[in-house]
Amino acid sequence: MHRADHPEAERRRASLPRRAARRIGRRTAKLALLVAAAFAGGFAAFIATLPAPPAADPVAEGIVVLTGGDDRIDAALRLLAERHAGRLLISGLHATTSRAALRRQHPDNDGAFDCCIDLGWEARDTPGNATEIARWARANGYRSLIVVTAAYHMPRALLELDAQLGDVTLIPYPVTPAALARDGAWRDPETVRLLAGEYVKYVAAQARIGGDRLLRMAGL
Repeated sequence: MHRADHPEAERRRASLPRRAARRIGRRTAKLALLVAAAFAGGFAAFIATLPAPPAADPVAEGIVVLTGGDDRIDAALRLLAERHAGRLLISGLHATTSRAALRRQHPDNDGAFDCCIDLGWEARDTPGNATEIARWARANGYRSLIVVTAAYHMPRALLELDAQLGDVTLIPYPVTPAALARDGAWRDPETVRLLAGEYVKYVAAQARIGGDRLLRMAGL
């Protein structure tokens, strides 16, 4: 009897790893689906809540623009020219971009470069922009800032700035890049990749800043 049962017992033992592998595969697939669904839902909410241009131009003590397109700088210069704030910081300029070059690119604002515009070359990313802007705001004693950047970049910019300037009022002034303003742009694969990449960066920034706050609260 023992000898007759032996082959069957062997087959059962041999099938255990296969069954375990199938279970692990099914659980992994379910987890992947849940992660994909969570990403898709969060991404959709991110797109739906992107800030729109304000109905009326705001007023603050200072204006800051995070570089990444001439349309951002143009909007910030217009706000300064119309006296919505008294001073402007252009943050995150490339090391080779000079004040003279900016004057040539924006000749209508030539006078403002003599009195009311500061330039920042240190920032290499959005956290760097926040550090550069925070230093400038504190040096000038500003308690309110108009923040100019692309609409899709605004949530992360405000998140990083608030982490460094929690006591300063931040007023978003989102700009829609020309490439995203054209008909059908939101259905273009390149646009979707751009926005998805920004969403990933936004979630990562939330996790990093939230983790830092928890560590501070715990006294670590």
